[in-house]
Amino acid sequence: MSKSNLSLAQVEAFCALAQYKNFKDAAQYLNIAQPTLVNRIASLEESYNARLFLRQRGNNRLTDLGLALLPRFRSCLNSLREAEFLLLAHSKVETGEIHIAAVSPYRVSLLIKHFNALYPNIRVKVSFAASEQVGQMITRGEVDAGFYVLEGNLPGQQAFFFYEYELIAILPVDHPLALRERLHLRDFENQNVIRREPGSLTRQLFEQALALEGVGVNVVYELGSRESIREAVAQGLGISVVADDEHVHHDNIATRRIVGEGLTARSSLVVRNDRVSAPLTQALIGVARQPLEI
Repeated sequence: MSKSNLSLAQVEAFCALAQYKNFKDAAQYLNIAQPTLVNRIASLEESYNARLFLRQRGNNRLTDLGLALLPRFRSCLNSLREAEFLLLAHSKVETGEIHIAAVSPYRVSLLIKHFNALYPNIRVKVSFAASEQVGQMITRGEVDAGFYVLEGNLPGQQAFFFYEYELIAILPVDHPLALRERLHLRDFENQNVIRREPGSLTRQLFEQALALEGVGVNVVYELGSRESIREAVAQGLGISVVADDEHVHHDNIATRRIVGEGLTARSSLVVRNDRVSAPLTQALIGVARQPLEI
């Protein structure tokens, strides 16, 4: 059998660019430099004299050949990762406990479900807190890893991209703004707003976006959890914002997308350098980098 010109790195690069459609996000997902990703895609196309992407800035779309290859390449990667997890589970990660911290329970719960399916004998302990507290728990070594939005690079820690989310507005269904298909930041001017506690990234992102637009709001309540915010909005006490993947349907609440800058964030799995190489941590990193079924 002749040696294939196709490499695993090229397959991973192809699938990442197909998913994110731009080189910057795909490179960040793979934890490689953007030029490296560009070179891998170029070498793949040149090796087979095939055009796999229609190049457009920020929107690299698959050609017909690329569309045909995508499910096959994804299946290849999934099979390889499953085999790797089985080997890892057998050789290194048979029993133990891992303690993680997180901001949002929804995505992390999905990840834990997947992790438990692969490592049924590993006990997972989770502590939920605001972003600032999660960062402090990682720095102090109180947890093995944490899921939150890391602003900049911290010495002695590594971040692995998990997912991206955006803030959405939640309003009482009979609120005048609920009649609109989408909201702009200016629409919040002088509105009664319910905000999160200090240390909440949701609050920080929203207040920064309002400040950039010069928008003033009337803060009527400051509540310490997304659940209490949700109930207050349902009771008609004001309007608020939440991450799009955190909202749970409520008959008395309408959700609306917000048009504006600075309303998205990228959540990462953050680990201290002294714990990155631990088998349990490596297993968690591997699961976190796989697409989750929402």
